[in-house]
This record gives sequence, structure tokens and C-alpha cells, in this order.
Amino acid sequence: MFKVKVGSAPISWDAYPSHNRKNSGLSFEQMLDAMAAAGYEGTELESNALFPADSETIRAALDSRNLQVASSYVTLPLAQEGALDDMLETLDIVCTRFSRFNASDIRIACTSSPRRLEVAGFVAADGSDGWNDHEWQRAAKALEAVAARSMERFNLRAGFHHHTGTFVETPAEVARLMEMTDPELVGLCLDTGHYHYGGGDVVQAAAEYADRIWYVHLKDVWPEKLERVRKERIHMSHAWEMDVFAELGLGCVDFPALFDLLRSNRYQGWLVVEQDSVGRSARDNAWSPFESAKLSRDYLRDVLRV
Repeated sequence: MFKVKVGSAPISWDAYPSHNRKNSGLSFEQMLDAMAAAGYEGTELESNALFPADSETIRAALDSRNLQVASSYVTLPLAQEGALDDMLETLDIVCTRFSRFNASDIRIACTSSPRRLEVAGFVAADGSDGWNDHEWQRAAKALEAVAARSMERFNLRAGFHHHTGTFVETPAEVARLMEMTDPELVGLCLDTGHYHYGGGDVVQAAAEYADRIWYVHLKDVWPEKLERVRKERIHMSHAWEMDVFAELGLGCVDFPALFDLLRSNRYQGWLVVEQDSVGRSARDNAWSPFESAKLSRDYLRDVLRV
């Protein structure tokens, strides 16, 4: 049986997790009301202006709507020399708050890089845009140390989140990091939109990393917009302004084939719709985060039977 839960990430509601801001105009309670009305079972915990600081307030708001916390997220400078102690301290702060919500997974990503944001979507295949060998070794060791800490102290599995604009974006970079880390310690958060944006085939990734996919982010990609990004070498920040990510089923990601594999692989984790709607409220007065989120949830239910 395909035992999964479907969540909605706050960024789908134009609440950006890495900045202390919210754009959609919704309050925390209004966002949760809309998530529940759209048919979602949970959300992700973020530290931004939208979320209350008090954990009990968050818990009460979630419980009253029968919603759960699926995961939380931390970005770390994995390849930075001498930064491990600071990374572990940052992890402890995030996990101490997050572990109160009876969830099982934490997502780890490396921090974005100005240089990589400039080439996101068209990273050089020869590795010249990436880390050197020493940086790869530091990043892999740091990720294992972070993953071990999250499990030993907080009983949280660490799934690595590959991401455009970072040094782990392309299929080759994801593969290298997975090869360099302990599969018992480090899983993979497969993000369908970012993997496709980085030049990958999400169906192939689901087959290749079947045992390491512990968490899934679902987003689609407008093919004509991505083609323009690559042709004109558009900066990632401008690609977000183009709303390059589509509601599920409207873009070019092969979700039916992906879900066939997830089912055959007996995936049982969270499926979180994370459509990167960064600043969309300011660009498009007609855009409704509720209608957007509901469109993706309806596609999952009506087409993919989830």
C-alpha cells in the first residue's frame, strides 16, 4: 500500500523560508485554514515572520486543523573550512525547536553561492563551476557529522536537499555527494523541480536512489521558461521572478512515471508540494495561493490517486 502524507510548504503561499518576510498577506492562521481547506495534511516548520515564535502556539493551531509538521530545513556552509562547530550549533537550534513536533525528518542543504546562482540551470558539465576535491571532502564529512548529530541527539533522519544556486544542483553533483556519504546516515530529499532545473530526469533519480529517498518535494517546471533561462543564461533570482515553477501537471515533469516508481519502491514518506512562489503576490494581483495550492492537490488526487 502507498502510505504517504501530502503536505504544502509555506513557500507555496509566498512565505519565503530564508528571509524574515511574508508576501501573500495571509496570517499564519489563514494559511493553515487554506491548507486544510485545499486538502493537505501538514506543512513544514519555518523560522520566519509568518510563524509564531512559541512552539505551543504553533502546535495548537496545527492540532485544531488536524495538520501535522512534516519537516524543517536548515542551510549550512558544508564545504567551508573550520565551520563545523558553527554548523552543529545552528543545527542544534533548529532541531531543538523542531523536535517538539513529533516529526522524523530534517532537510539539510548547502548555502547558496552568488557564483552558482549566476549559472543555475546551465552549470558547466566539466565541474569547473563546482567545488574542488578538498571542498567535496569537507562537505561530505560535514554532512555526515550533521546527520549523525541530528539522529543521535534528536532522533531525526537527515535528508540532503539538492538545490539550484548551490554547489549540489546537477545530477552528477547529487551522485557524487551520495557516493561520498554513508547511506545509513544521509538520505535524499528529492525535489522534482530543482532536479529537473539542474538537468536531471526525476524518474531516473527515483530509480537510482530508491533506498535513499526519504522525503519528496513536488514542483513542476514550465518548459518554455526553463528553455529561455538556459538560452539567455538568466540568473536564478530572475528565473524566480519569471515564475519558472508550475503547478503540478502543468509543466514538463513526468509525475505519472515518477509515482509509478515511488509506488513500486514502496515509498512511505511525506510528499510536500513546494512551488517556489517567491514574491509572486507582488507581481501578480490575480494570483491566488489557495487556488494554486488546490490545483496541485487536485492533480495529486484526481490524476495520481494520492
